[in-house]
Amino acid sequence: MIKKSLKSSNKTIYINFLGFLTKNGNKLVAKKIIDNAFLTASQYLSIPLHLVLIKVFFKLNSFVETKKVRIKRTTHTVPFGITFKRRSYLILKWLMEVVKEDSRKISTSKKLSFELINILKDKSSKSVLKKNLNINQAIANRSNIHYRW
Repeated sequence: MIKKSLKSSNKTIYINFLGFLTKNGNKLVAKKIIDNAFLTASQYLSIPLHLVLIKVFFKLNSFVETKKVRIKRTTHTVPFGITFKRRSYLILKWLMEVVKEDSRKISTSKKLSFELINILKDKSSKSVLKKNLNINQAIANRSNIHYRW
C-alpha cells in the first residue's frame, strides 16, 4: 500500500515537472530534457533513477510560505501552511528559476542536472537557499500569525 502511494506521488511529481517545463506544446523536448538531467544525476551520484526525484522533493520540501495580507491600509507578511500540491509547485518553481537564472552557455538539461547534483550532495545550491529564505521569512513573521483566517 505504501509503495503504491509513493509510486503514484512520484509519477504525479514527474508529470507536473514535465508540464512545468513544456513550452509551446513541445512535450517531447521537455521530456528529453528532464530524462537526460535525471539520468546524468543518477549516474553521477550512483543512485537509482526513481529515487533522485523523491530525494530532491524531500530536500526542498517546505510546509510554510508567507503571503501578504492587507489590514487597515497596512500590509503584513503572514505565514501560512501549504498543501502537497502547493509544495510540489514551489519545488518545481524554485528549480526552474535557478535553471533560468544560470547564465552559462550550456544546455538546460545540464544546468538542471548540476542543480540536482548540488542539492543531493548538500552543496550550496540556489534552490536550497530559496527554500531557506522562505522558511526564515516565515519564522521572522510568526508574530503576525493572528492575521490569517
